[in-house]
Amino acid sequence: MDSGTLALSRHRFLPDPRCPECSALPVDTAEGARIARVARTKLSPRASRVRRLEPEALDAAYVDAQSGLIPSVTSYTQHAFPFTEAVMAVPGVAVEAAGYGRTRDFASARAVAVAESLERLAAYATSRRTSVRAGYAQVAGDAVDPRSLGLYPPDRYRAPGFPYREFTEDAVANWVWGWSFGQARPVLVPEDFVYYRLPRPGGDPGGGDPGGGDPSGHHDDGEEPCREPAFACEISSGCALGGCYEEAVLHGVLEVAERDAFLTAWYGRTPLPEIAPAGVPDRRIPLVAERIERQGYRVRVFDTTRDHGIPSFWTFAEDVTGSGRPRAVSTGGSGLAPAEAILAALHELSQTVEYVTLLALDPDWRDRAQHLADHPDEVRSMADHLLCAANPATFDRYSFLLDAPPESTWQQGLDRWQWPGTTDIGADLDEAVRRFAAAGMDVVAVDTTSTEQASGGFTCVKVIAPGSVPMTFGHLARRVTGLPRLPLVRNPHPHPFP
Repeated sequence: MDSGTLALSRHRFLPDPRCPECSALPVDTAEGARIARVARTKLSPRASRVRRLEPEALDAAYVDAQSGLIPSVTSYTQHAFPFTEAVMAVPGVAVEAAGYGRTRDFASARAVAVAESLERLAAYATSRRTSVRAGYAQVAGDAVDPRSLGLYPPDRYRAPGFPYREFTEDAVANWVWGWSFGQARPVLVPEDFVYYRLPRPGGDPGGGDPGGGDPSGHHDDGEEPCREPAFACEISSGCALGGCYEEAVLHGVLEVAERDAFLTAWYGRTPLPEIAPAGVPDRRIPLVAERIERQGYRVRVFDTTRDHGIPSFWTFAEDVTGSGRPRAVSTGGSGLAPAEAILAALHELSQTVEYVTLLALDPDWRDRAQHLADHPDEVRSMADHLLCAANPATFDRYSFLLDAPPESTWQQGLDRWQWPGTTDIGADLDEAVRRFAAAGMDVVAVDTTSTEQASGGFTCVKVIAPGSVPMTFGHLARRVTGLPRLPLVRNPHPHPFP
């Protein structure tokens, strides 16, 4: 009821799983991590989804300015391609999260933005009540070793203000149950590597009272678990929303593969095969590239497909105007269908070029970019990474990528990207798991599905692949210690991933 006019309006709302009065989250258990796999037919043999997003159904379930989980969806018309932002307001959480849609029409961009915003719920522990609290030594037989996830050298923890604590085998932490596809059994994962926006005492992500907790490693009394500083920085990489469990895990694997491939190439200064957009049979790709090039950038596509065999790509825009504006912009993509992966990366490249252009409206941006290049430890945010990477004065950092790269035809690429055509999404997931295993990596999935996500028929997971190179933002927070597939970091500079 409008208190001024007494006009009535009707609004839907979803129950809040965090409500202290009516919510009763189930206790996290090993048995709960077991998922009954069933055959799920895909939209087509080359697709990676089991259903299409339905914009009207998404809006009805989630979007409402008065009471919706997503109160605001905005479409922007000043970009080269349709771009939509969906802002989510999580009850009781001060920091808003947003999802973004970048497609070739506004209807699908809106649906993707809403779905991505909904995926952001994976940041919070809203699906189950954490029940295991122990040191790694107590649970090692059932747990992922945090050292396999990439940590920091010992001296990093002693840096003033560093917000993470050093891992030791007796350091008490909270653990959640996930499913190891390699071991075919439930395993424990440190809670901080799954839920990346957990509340801390005093609101400080690096704070927390290290005391408390049952020495047996369990607490199921319904109280909020104790939380110490995390062992490392974790972000949304590997979080994925799907129409079923298998679809969600598959897309989590694809994202982990994309970031691992990009960072492995960057830190290793690895020359990559270049693919000419004009030579791709899918005519949408050269058209999208041409739209970006109208802005004075040369578009280049590099094949980053690594030992895990997931088709992955690095798209690169180089300013060719010589005007001193941002010179280098990068994005990445991966997918079972290589053309679709490149297309998605190019759409993000277009939007990122425009974003960096906005950052450069600051007349002091070059001084800021040079300062970040000279003081990499001050690169802390995504915007810092973009500015540092775009600095014209340090363009030679890309020499390993741009100077005489090996050429590759589309047909040669197809030989590297071979993927069996299947009708069952589970078969694709099993193939991805096999390829990761062949590269020496397990795939671990934690089901993070909240009641809000389930109400729309979605499943959400966090996928972790011990041994892969994790994406982080903030140069000091990069996690490259203890990873067998990255024995030597040849590139000391902040990564350029947006």
